[in-house]
Amino acid sequence: MSKQYFATSLIPNAHKSDIFSVATSKSYALTCSGSSEISIWNAAPSSDHALVRTIPTSHRIGIHHVCVDESADLLAACGFEGDISLYSLSTGTRKTTLSNPKSSYWAIAFSDPAEFLVATALNGTITVFNTADDAIPQCGYLQTKGSPGLAIDYSSDGKFIASAHENGGLYIFSTETARLLHSLPGHIKPIRTLAFSPSSKLIAAAGDSCVITVYDVASAEQVFNLPGHTRWVMALDWNVTGEYLLSGSFDKSLRVWSVESTECVASQTESDGPIWAVKWIQTRSPQGFLSAGTDKTIRWYREATGG
Repeated sequence: MSKQYFATSLIPNAHKSDIFSVATSKSYALTCSGSSEISIWNAAPSSDHALVRTIPTSHRIGIHHVCVDESADLLAACGFEGDISLYSLSTGTRKTTLSNPKSSYWAIAFSDPAEFLVATALNGTITVFNTADDAIPQCGYLQTKGSPGLAIDYSSDGKFIASAHENGGLYIFSTETARLLHSLPGHIKPIRTLAFSPSSKLIAAAGDSCVITVYDVASAEQVFNLPGHTRWVMALDWNVTGEYLLSGSFDKSLRVWSVESTECVASQTESDGPIWAVKWIQTRSPQGFLSAGTDKTIRWYREATGG
């Protein structure tokens, strides 16, 4: 059964360069780009998604990943120079900068709640930071096979960390033992995005193969594949109920997939360039999402409802 989504707001030239990452909380959407600032937007479904504030950062050559936890008043950004910076969401005050003397950091993710921050690096290592301590100390390392880590996620139940790599490696670690649980098969090309489902029972991954693969976390078995994109898949995100998966691609399209039917139930092709980032807005009804990419435009969508 198909679903209908319509554009509710269009923000052209939202940044001065490509928008590489989007993060959402209950109230806000955060975007970052090849410029050094983080923009915070009103994410309420009934709003006009106006700019709330802009946070200048120390990332002078741009930011490629951002994540947020509104309840912890914390956001993190990773820049092209390889450092991670943490800020207060409400005030924009910088808390600290994290540097890796051995390799550049790349992808980042918070636990839920944001007691921990995890980060991949270009040498393949994964670092775990304790954000509950004001000093944000390193509190653990996870070892992979050495290929650059391009994506990372922390399961909502707190039990798993997953990382995706340039060589097609996809790994799931136990947070209890800090040991590798699964090395998941199915990808030989770079994986650029991954996401645990809200229940933490499934994980989706995609990248240069153009096919989204969904796995069972407990068994490490492939549950289903979602073909359809014709170029790299750059971003994935589950809606709050886990019924739908959102994807954005270099083919300039975004797609909504039904997990139950394993079919694409909606697609949008309004973007004037490749899509780097997609995120659901964290509300149950009406459902909505936003996308951004190389055309520097943020597009907001909402589910069409009857009546």
